[in-house]
Amino acid sequence: MTSEPGAAASAWSRPVRQSLDDIPPLERVVLGVRSGCVPSPLPPVRVFLGTETGQLRAERVFVWSIEQVRDPSRVYEIHLMKDLPGFDRRKWLTGFTNYRFAIPELAGRSGRAIYNDVDQVYLRDPAQLFDTPMQGRGFLAISDRDTSVMLIDCARMHEVWPLAEVRRLRRKALEARARSAGLWGPMDPGWNARDEEYRPETSLLIHFTVLQTQPWQPFPRRFVYQPNPVGPVWDALEGSADAAGFQAFTRATPSRRWRELALERRAGRELAPVRGTAAAAWEGLAELLARSGAKHLCHYSLTAPSAPLPEDLDCVPVDPLAADSEQPPPAARDGLICAELLEYLPDEDLPWLLDQMFATTEGFVYLVVDQQGVAAGRRDQHWWRTLLEGTAKRRPQVHWRLVLREGADQPWRRFGGGRCPSPTPEVWVLADDKTGHDIQSEGLAQALGWTYRVRHLRFNQWNRFNNQLLGARLRSLDRERSDPLEPPWPDLVISTGRRTAPVARWIGEQSRGASRLVQLGRKGGEPAEAFDLVVSCEHFRQPWHPRRLQTLLPLNRLDPTQLAAAAERWAGLFGGAPKPHIALVVGGSSALHRLDPATARRLGAEVGAFAESLGGRLMTITSPRTGEAAARALEQGLGPQHGLHRWRAGETDNPYLGYLALADVLVVTGESESMLSEAVASGKPLLIYPLPERRRGLRDLLAEAVVRRAHTPRLNKRGTVRPQRGMQYRSARLVDLGLVRPRRDLNLLHQALVERGLARMFGQPLPEAPAQPYQEAPQVAARVRALMGRNE
Repeated sequence: MTSEPGAAASAWSRPVRQSLDDIPPLERVVLGVRSGCVPSPLPPVRVFLGTETGQLRAERVFVWSIEQVRDPSRVYEIHLMKDLPGFDRRKWLTGFTNYRFAIPELAGRSGRAIYNDVDQVYLRDPAQLFDTPMQGRGFLAISDRDTSVMLIDCARMHEVWPLAEVRRLRRKALEARARSAGLWGPMDPGWNARDEEYRPETSLLIHFTVLQTQPWQPFPRRFVYQPNPVGPVWDALEGSADAAGFQAFTRATPSRRWRELALERRAGRELAPVRGTAAAAWEGLAELLARSGAKHLCHYSLTAPSAPLPEDLDCVPVDPLAADSEQPPPAARDGLICAELLEYLPDEDLPWLLDQMFATTEGFVYLVVDQQGVAAGRRDQHWWRTLLEGTAKRRPQVHWRLVLREGADQPWRRFGGGRCPSPTPEVWVLADDKTGHDIQSEGLAQALGWTYRVRHLRFNQWNRFNNQLLGARLRSLDRERSDPLEPPWPDLVISTGRRTAPVARWIGEQSRGASRLVQLGRKGGEPAEAFDLVVSCEHFRQPWHPRRLQTLLPLNRLDPTQLAAAAERWAGLFGGAPKPHIALVVGGSSALHRLDPATARRLGAEVGAFAESLGGRLMTITSPRTGEAAARALEQGLGPQHGLHRWRAGETDNPYLGYLALADVLVVTGESESMLSEAVASGKPLLIYPLPERRRGLRDLLAEAVVRRAHTPRLNKRGTVRPQRGMQYRSARLVDLGLVRPRRDLNLLHQALVERGLARMFGQPLPEAPAQPYQEAPQVAARVRALMGRNE
């Protein structure tokens, strides 16, 4: 593979040239004849790719998809059409809409060329399309109104699509010109299978046309992304490219612009103004040096090092554009710092350069990017963060931090990832003293197996405000009654619920991006972008996000050791009563469900009759939400032959775990996710008794209307999904930010438990016990370990 110009031209493939003086030569990737293969006599396959800034991941996967299916004996030239000057981009759907019609001019008005959008991947060799007989037509496409994949006869089409007109007219007008000239010919539809049209047996190319479901999420400020059923195909391609260490451009074959910059640099020209990196950008470096114990560093920059480094530190300067840049950089350094460099380099070369940087060190990479006056607005924080996270995924053992300023009037923002620099991660659990929340946080902390500290928090009246207003601040925290929050800051913060989220985010900012934030629950992790990982349940119906991990149930801290201890402690709980021993665990009224006396009486009577039909013994336990009136009615329904333990405030020896440990069958009211989670973790046969739902109020109905609008696709005349705009976009953004929240659907949870064989609904035949207790904490813990760069 090379990005250098091809060695030979043919009647089919002539070198790309400037059609007008203001269009520079296109960047291109050349996939050459593989080693050991006899070169094919057929002409090179020319592919022109419409792309734009923000599509770096998509470009790489597109090229990799060709590499996977191509003829190894043939040459493939992939030309990147990006940021071309002189085009009227008003009303373009993408940043490259009309570039396709400039291909005849860009290709030298001769030979064939394939056009592809960047949101496509090949499943078959594009040479098969390139060699397709054209029967005298000027271009082939799946229709004369869909030109997102084309095979073009450049000699015939340059007169129909002259560059001056291509720059000025709209896409539909240019397609109409070709249509009226009778130049269109049909193409096999398999070469443009759009999203839901994908069929593994017949599709030759997948086109991810629905912009708000593109798996690589290039523009999160323009769209609220939703899952794509075909997304796993794209994800698998990116994963295989990562495993192979593939980059479209490399150190040996950089972009054309990189080579130009290197020549200017070697000629003595300064490419960056000598302005010195702001002192604020280096905040956190001293702490990182101290924690890592680094003694030997690399400093990548175009200028002299400006970092405040200790005098006894061994620091080797590296200028990747200098004359000696052909020499490999020093390896196995303790750490690497970089400032006043990355913002000046071409998009195409940053992935391979970052790979080189991460390979240079076994410790940390500290990057400062100051975009004031350089690419401002073109590379936002999402762009940089995605780039760094992609690099770190290939080098998880390296700790990294990014300090970024998007423009002169913007604040410095800090992000981090990779392996934490401490030998043993320091973990804080933020406890808001809500039992259900604290159980989830400590359940995850225990599953990680690392020592952790609990920070007990108390809140003031500000905690009633939305987290979007509170942000990353302590305004809602009663600091006098809470445990102190002071440095040294932890490597990992685990918290659950809405109230702890602003505190977790504040800690993240105080740590200068060093603390990784894991937020659990339904309300706390909004927006998901503010955290490193958000863990929530599927039945919360929250929008999909790459940082959101969805579980079936809330986490708990129940384990076999606890159950064994509880069985011993409460061994006489059922006395000598005949088996099966049945435990009824009762919750109570909630925001969505009600347990009134009539329902409680019916619950007791029905479960009591069930126990009698089995000839067994029933014991019942209530909870804080049951209430006194419902508890009395429940006792009446049960009758004197069945036992009842009423929850009491201040009770220190509650037999709840004894019921879970000793019962042969569990019956649990269905409104409590936490009780259901612990029930399936016990490994006992489980029956769910649903409680009546409350009537939905106007607020709930309005919220559901917004959620439906957010997730209902809009179709165009062709029946394909239109881009997310207008009210659909605004509705989706309200849901994404948590300003409008989908209603929890416990019916979905009950259905999922039944489908997975973990439970049955009360009234159905008695289920068998699952093969083993069901726990999701180990899977979530594995994701957190990967987040911390500790997969051992």
